[in-house]
Amino acid sequence: MDKIILKILLRFVKIFNTKNIDFDKLQVIAETKILMDRRRSPVNFKRKQQKEMLNPLWRTLFVYFILGTAIGLLIFSLQSLLVGMIVIYAYLLFMMAMTLITDFSSVLLNTTDNQIILPRPVNSHTLFLARVVHILVYLLQFTIALTIAPIAFTFIQYGLLTGVCMIVTMLLMVAFAVFVTYLLYGLMLRFANEQKIKDIVGYFQIFMTTFFVIGFQVVPRLINVNDNKLFLALHGYSYLLPPVWMAMAPEAVQQFNFNSIHIAMITCTVLIPPLTVWIMIRYLAPSFAKKLGALSNTSRSTTEIAIANKGKTALSQKISKLICSSKTETAGFETTCKITGRDKTFKIQFYPSLAYIAIYLFIFVFKSGKNITHIWQGLHTTKMFLFCIYVPIFSVLASLPITSFYDNFAAAWVYQSTPLAKPGELISGSIKLLLVKFFIPIYLFFFAIAFFIWGLPILDDFVFGFFNNLLIFFAVANLSDHYLPFSRQQNIKGQTGKFVRSILQMIIIGLLVGAHYLALQISWLPAALIPVSATGCYFLLKKIQHLSWSKISF
Repeated sequence: MDKIILKILLRFVKIFNTKNIDFDKLQVIAETKILMDRRRSPVNFKRKQQKEMLNPLWRTLFVYFILGTAIGLLIFSLQSLLVGMIVIYAYLLFMMAMTLITDFSSVLLNTTDNQIILPRPVNSHTLFLARVVHILVYLLQFTIALTIAPIAFTFIQYGLLTGVCMIVTMLLMVAFAVFVTYLLYGLMLRFANEQKIKDIVGYFQIFMTTFFVIGFQVVPRLINVNDNKLFLALHGYSYLLPPVWMAMAPEAVQQFNFNSIHIAMITCTVLIPPLTVWIMIRYLAPSFAKKLGALSNTSRSTTEIAIANKGKTALSQKISKLICSSKTETAGFETTCKITGRDKTFKIQFYPSLAYIAIYLFIFVFKSGKNITHIWQGLHTTKMFLFCIYVPIFSVLASLPITSFYDNFAAAWVYQSTPLAKPGELISGSIKLLLVKFFIPIYLFFFAIAFFIWGLPILDDFVFGFFNNLLIFFAVANLSDHYLPFSRQQNIKGQTGKFVRSILQMIIIGLLVGAHYLALQISWLPAALIPVSATGCYFLLKKIQHLSWSKISF
């Protein structure tokens, strides 16, 4: 499928006929990247065949199809076509933007091929557009999986013309999501100081995550429910929202209503996405190669880095002596500590996930839409502290799959050159570092907030919740493929699905909150269950530590 989509995209790109883009070189770069995505350089000596490159992509596509089918059923359940389309387009925009930020930002800003491409006569326009085309090949596959059911339902419910119009507007919505997201990235790269880019990218992605998640909360506020019927209240600012533009086009076709408002919205739908493409190529792409080179340029020497991290290394050694049970586990702990503190690729992929913690906590606590002052005054009488207990696990679960990837993955041969009887101890050491470095500080922060609001009675709940969080993490680590720390090649197929995983994790957290809430009905039960949860953590951790070479994935 990727070959077909690539050919279509290359034909579309030629529409923007400009002397600054070398289409032959663009095609070569894009085709080479797609070809490399199908390959993987095995680090192990066995070179056994695996299907790891295919399975993550197809699993992600299947999840997107299920989500798209669920949201597409609104077409049958809602009487208003406009309401249904606004919700569907808002959902599509949200999913595409979040997928771009969580799964593909590292691909756009990838510096591993700089030494090959940048010295060649490839200008910034061509390089930037090749990166975007490479990403679109996969993003359009996600779009097909996400929208095939809603489009089919639209054909069934509203006929041929409305269905065709929906296909066109869906593609324009995806184009809008892609180019607006990367328009903002381009602005950041163009105006940021080259020495500060590496620091800014992580914070920028956190901002983007927060922006799109909060923006997604605006659309449901436009819909009112009275007498079990849905009413859409369109205010002046509503027409500034892209889902409203897009939704009014199918409504105009279905009702043959082409008044001034519908024509204005159709004009925005047709003109604004191509306009963002032109702005991006014309003004932001020229400096892309220079800024990309700055990302891979290290401004400090190895000696300076070692001096700057001397105190951190000493602290990690002290902690590892306390919590690691073997020298192998200590090695996994300290290696992960150093790489997660220095590797910009890890930071770019991981730090945006931290934005989910504050966002979802805010949504859960203030979801009723009441006055914040009124909610705050009655907060101590609720059980909302449960979300403070379980939301922080996001900080660790997002980091677990990322720690297997590394730009210098070939150095992982050293694992197999050493006489390790239990390679699982390397994984358990890495897991302990993730818990100590990312989870525990955030958990203590939320405990302090909850203790200020609810007081001493929640202490046993937080202790019980702490072991439950560890139980979740150890269970996920046991059920996942077992890769040694930083031993896998960066690959777009292997890294897809991070945003989908975050949705599934939210469902798990919701179930845990519900189970803990039921346990609160008996006052002594949470405290009584602490030993049970702690015992489960112990055995799951031991299972990871005793993993043999036959259980390790390569």
